[in-house]
Amino acid sequence: MENQKRASKAAVICYGFGDLASQFVWTFVGSYLTLFYTDVVGLAPAIVSVIMMGARIWDAVNDPMMGAIAERTRSRFGRFRPYIAFGCPFLALFGVLTFTNPFGGSSVAGIIWAAATYIIAGMLYTLTNIPYAALAGVMTEDAAQRNTINTSRNIGMNLGMIIVNACSAGLALKFSGSGAEVANGHGYMMVAVIYGIIAIPLFLIVFFTAKENVQPIGEIQKFSFKTTINNLVKNKYLMIVMLIMTLQMTAFMGRIAVCAFYVIYCLGSFTMIALIMTIPSIGAVIGSFFVPMAAKKFGKRNVLMGSMLIQAVGLLVIYFAPFDNMTMVLAGCWIFGLFNVGFPMTLSMVSDSVDYMELKTGVRTDGTAYATYGLATKIGNALGGSIGVLLLAAFGYVANAEQTVSALKGINTVVNLIPAILFIVAAAACFLWNMSDKDADDIRQKLKEKNQNQ
Repeated sequence: MENQKRASKAAVICYGFGDLASQFVWTFVGSYLTLFYTDVVGLAPAIVSVIMMGARIWDAVNDPMMGAIAERTRSRFGRFRPYIAFGCPFLALFGVLTFTNPFGGSSVAGIIWAAATYIIAGMLYTLTNIPYAALAGVMTEDAAQRNTINTSRNIGMNLGMIIVNACSAGLALKFSGSGAEVANGHGYMMVAVIYGIIAIPLFLIVFFTAKENVQPIGEIQKFSFKTTINNLVKNKYLMIVMLIMTLQMTAFMGRIAVCAFYVIYCLGSFTMIALIMTIPSIGAVIGSFFVPMAAKKFGKRNVLMGSMLIQAVGLLVIYFAPFDNMTMVLAGCWIFGLFNVGFPMTLSMVSDSVDYMELKTGVRTDGTAYATYGLATKIGNALGGSIGVLLLAAFGYVANAEQTVSALKGINTVVNLIPAILFIVAAAACFLWNMSDKDADDIRQKLKEKNQNQ
């Protein structure tokens, strides 16, 4: 394809800063909020489950609406960039407020506070990150550069996870007071403050460097929730990648939501959270550098499928490792991390599904399509936090107590075995995707010709 509109090198590199910023807020929330609710605030596991699932039910309505609003926005900064600049300070603020509870967990006011701050934080994540994700599809017309842009995002995501996972436990202990063996509420809140301060300028760098080079061909449609949902549901390829992403994110983000329980109670150390949760992210950064080359040689779908299958192998290694065999546990963490490279492929497949639907219907749905990615992320995090904590309780988990043998086996199952199974199912779902990379290139060429003829 000749004369393609492309993103600048600076924009490609800086695009990853947006997901780096997101991890400082959302990965910290995802990794520690469940533990904060149960072990610090004192919320019952059933209450935590209701809060998290209630938030995700609302997201099923809120996320597509935000996507539809963003893609209908017209401003001198573009359709998506203004929301990144406007939303990031409020996202950082509510990232802090989720780690406060001035009323106590056993009171009605305490439960309402926890629910309200968590739901609003999720809405602000939607406000900022759906437009951010949609940018990848409109910064360039070049399919290979889209893979590179999404690889930049994956590197940013995993660098953020490395920093958050390496530093959070130690910082939380430091701010919890001298002699603290586990973090308290003040410790968690202060870490959230630091991360929020770091996240805001990173988001703003994306705002200033990214340009929206791909514009919709048709006229602006009036907003209709029914039409928005119909446009999503009728896009068969978007529904396929949504299924894959939901399984993938439930396995990945859901595991993050409960992994701290495994480290604290099965491996026996709060401070080891940094090591166990950082290794996979380091591995993912290393693996990400090979993604564009692998995608070009094997195709997006095959790289995605293979990465998830090998991730499942890594989790099975951890699951079968005795709790005192750290060599085996760490080996599983490295396998899991090195092949955590599927996210750029799913994001690029979302872009392909948007192009497919535009050629078919004349309607371009960048915002609502990428809303499915944000929704899948939050569904995965919520399922791990809500169903995961319920399963822990069912296996006999008791907060701040020595766990029984059956409870320890249950924690291991929830954190490692169930995500491994989900990765395998997600890999199998990839067979539903029958659009080759060449087919996607042909679709983009037809769209370009159609645009030139108008």
